[in-house]
Amino acid sequence: MTPKNLALALIDGQSNEAFQMLETLYSNQTTVASIYQNFVTKAMQEIGRMWEEDEITVADEHLATSTCDFVLAKFHSVVNKKPLTNSSKKAMFFSVEKEQHSLGMKMAAHVFEQQGWNVRFMGANLPLSYAVEAAERFSPDVIGISLTIIHHLDQLKEYVDALEAINSHPQVIVGSRLLSTYDLLKYASPKTKMVSDFEELQTWMTELEEVKMHEYN
Repeated sequence: MTPKNLALALIDGQSNEAFQMLETLYSNQTTVASIYQNFVTKAMQEIGRMWEEDEITVADEHLATSTCDFVLAKFHSVVNKKPLTNSSKKAMFFSVEKEQHSLGMKMAAHVFEQQGWNVRFMGANLPLSYAVEAAERFSPDVIGISLTIIHHLDQLKEYVDALEAINSHPQVIVGSRLLSTYDLLKYASPKTKMVSDFEELQTWMTELEEVKMHEYN
């Protein structure tokens, strides 16, 4: 079972087959973060490569993306999750305005929810004014922002500055495939956390929870 196998199942719209792959990995004690990073992400990267090299059509790519979205929701419904409590930390996730890609941020939201966080996933293409309004009402401890298109980088600084300034003073994290080729810190602030993969995100969450527990005790 390889990411290429998963990619082919997604391109064919074989949601049951794709789900069974993820479920098998999970039943073999593979962590969710590892499944998302080493199988789902790599499968979608392979699909992107195939589209760029005209091995598949735009329709194939759209089918693969929508099938992946469905499979992720189904998989998330069966994985073990820590219970949500009144003291659960809060996290909010979305993609910047005009950014239509949201699978990566959805997986990040899943990782947080599985750890017992109170999560709000706002989806793609969220204008800044609405993001700030929603954050002010929700008062999240962490806000995750996603973008994948280089032309959307100019918006990032505005989002980071506005969201880090709200009353709850959240930790803003940024996830993007652009991190492999661009220094996004110049579009953020010294406090902003850049996250390049889901296993790194899982490690950071564990460290954050340990710090919070130490402060509480």
